[in-house]
Amino acid sequence: MTLTNLSRLFSPPVFAAMALCGQAHAQDAPPAAPPATSATPAPVSAVPAALPQVEIGASRVDERRASGTFRQTVGAAELVRYGDGSVLDVLRRQPGIVVNGVPGRKGGEVSMRGLGSGYVRILLDGEPAPPNFMLENLAPDLVERIEILAVPTVEMGTQAIAGTINIILKRSNGKQQRQLRAGIYHDNDRTKPQLSSTWSGQDDTLNWLVTAATRQLSGDETYLTRTEGADEEGAILREMTQFNEDRGWNWSLAPRISKKLGGDDSLALQSYLSGIKYDSAGFGRTDFLRGAQTPFANENYTSAGSSLTIRNNLTWIKTLDASSKLEAKTGATYARSEASSGIDFVDREQRLRNRQDTARDEHNRSVTASAKLRTAYTDKHALVSGIELQRDRNQSQRSDVIDGRSRLDQAGNSFRVDSRRYALYAQDEWDVTARVALYFGLRWERVELHSANNLGERVDFARGMFSPVLQSVWRLPGSKADQVRLGLARTWRVPASERLIAGRSVSVLNMVTRPDTSGNPGLRPERALGLDLAYEHYLSQDGMLSVGLFTRRIDDVTLTRTVRDGGRWVARPFNSGRALARGITLETKFKLPQLLAGAPALEMRAALARTWSTIDAVPGPDNRIGNQAPLSVNVGADYNFSSAPVSAGATVGFVKNGTVRRSGYETASDSNKRVLEGYVLWKFTPKVHLRLSASNLLHEDDRKGSSYAGEGLWQTKTVTAPTYTVLRAIAELKF
Repeated sequence: MTLTNLSRLFSPPVFAAMALCGQAHAQDAPPAAPPATSATPAPVSAVPAALPQVEIGASRVDERRASGTFRQTVGAAELVRYGDGSVLDVLRRQPGIVVNGVPGRKGGEVSMRGLGSGYVRILLDGEPAPPNFMLENLAPDLVERIEILAVPTVEMGTQAIAGTINIILKRSNGKQQRQLRAGIYHDNDRTKPQLSSTWSGQDDTLNWLVTAATRQLSGDETYLTRTEGADEEGAILREMTQFNEDRGWNWSLAPRISKKLGGDDSLALQSYLSGIKYDSAGFGRTDFLRGAQTPFANENYTSAGSSLTIRNNLTWIKTLDASSKLEAKTGATYARSEASSGIDFVDREQRLRNRQDTARDEHNRSVTASAKLRTAYTDKHALVSGIELQRDRNQSQRSDVIDGRSRLDQAGNSFRVDSRRYALYAQDEWDVTARVALYFGLRWERVELHSANNLGERVDFARGMFSPVLQSVWRLPGSKADQVRLGLARTWRVPASERLIAGRSVSVLNMVTRPDTSGNPGLRPERALGLDLAYEHYLSQDGMLSVGLFTRRIDDVTLTRTVRDGGRWVARPFNSGRALARGITLETKFKLPQLLAGAPALEMRAALARTWSTIDAVPGPDNRIGNQAPLSVNVGADYNFSSAPVSAGATVGFVKNGTVRRSGYETASDSNKRVLEGYVLWKFTPKVHLRLSASNLLHEDDRKGSSYAGEGLWQTKTVTAPTYTVLRAIAELKF
């Protein structure tokens, strides 16, 4: 079936895709090999060793084509292509994902389907990511692959309204690996080292692998905050200039050892250790251009902190008979983070007026156990069922003292949170015919949380959810290259413990744009019903085109509102009725000569997402969910030179943000993001490579704003921060 014929069915989406990618007359792919069962996408280890091409991008296209679920995989080649220092930067380029930040600055919120990080489930080796886990601190060299699921599976969990990102740590490929990547990266006049290594070995029954990475963190940041408004006392206008200097290191270690026990039985221990240590210093200066001066206007501060995470998972795989396999797993996680700061509030002559000291110390312990039984009735039909148990305990100690007087006497300074999670699930994966594949799953999950503080205040929370999931693939009759996917899922989002516990932080200078923050013990989970529809057309030479439509109806959506409470402004979350999110996604990958005869052999890739959302409880316009980006576009190209062992590529990205209305009185805004980046790779020998890359070449300023208008006052705050180009040079050595 040609794209011309299909345009009669999907003419608006296909027209948009052609505008994005150029007018295409796509030839049908050659006859495909018999499709792998949707129940069991062929693992890399199952492919004969004589076919090393399973590691290249083409195998990811074939895997996606054969899968019975909405799943795309980021492989090893994509993970290291740009020499990124973190997995977060890798995700910026992936179709369907938006990182609301730019390279060159810390942080960035990951969103899928236009919904922010609170709606995206982050997994590490198939389990919820541990405390203190941040994508910006995980080096790509520790990762085997990343699985991105727009529609959840019950095995992975259904607390994933927007989708799931599952990060698989590196594993032994059955060959001895000795690899070192050493390099430097430079931004804002500072040059810092980064280093990673892989070391593995094996014998007849034992495989082991150790990956490690470390990176120096160093940077200077400048912010300009402009606050303008008016109240019963008159107009105000002030500008605050802040400078912050960060120093530190992060490191990660991921050892894995596995032993064959006979037949297909095995025992594996996967560990993950990570840490960060930092300190910073800075100052803030306020100019009062209009209105009376306020206290705490000028400050000099220092801060320091560290975190440590240790996770160990033991997995036992036992073959029960010719068709059944049992996987049992147990694990334990320990995480600790601590931070402290000291702030001197001074006048313009640097005379000390007030002194604030804060400290935080958190300990988290978690144990998990799970069992999964897989029964394959045929090579195209399998049933998977499982049980999961998890128990967490978090203890937190905080202090906030100004001039020797505690500010947490009314809110509490010590908290303990005990939580439990239980889950049962079953899923049926069946290639009904050569052209129809079905996936049906049902998951029951219950979450219980009990917390108490040093003041004797308690919060008890318990909720359960049944979540059915249906996914299907229909390979169109008369075509070897076209298929349609359908996904239906019931998902939910449990409030984080800090959103349930009241009295967590107090603003030094309490204003409507700088409120206290508090939890809400009465919060209910958000529940969503999702529908996804996608058409996929596969081209020759591993090309493809995908057009997708999606919608999410969310009940009891959570919004944060700023209200007056006891004479202070407090930001607190509330359940706020129903919200609706919807959108269209376009994705393509092809080689330029497929469209233009005689064109350079560029490998092109492009993605576009257009999203909309509305919240019933918030008046329009701009009553979108969270910080949803209405539009995101990513276009990239890669080229292998024939005259030299050199490859190069570039990516340009655009994210449209704008204003979001949070309530009838409040709005927030974020500037648009334009990102340009590129890389060059020299392969001097098969074992010696040099990779050069540059990201955030446009280095546009980042602007964020908030405003409040009501109850006899209005106030706006705008924060402007410069961003910087990041340059990297990495030498890659294999031994």
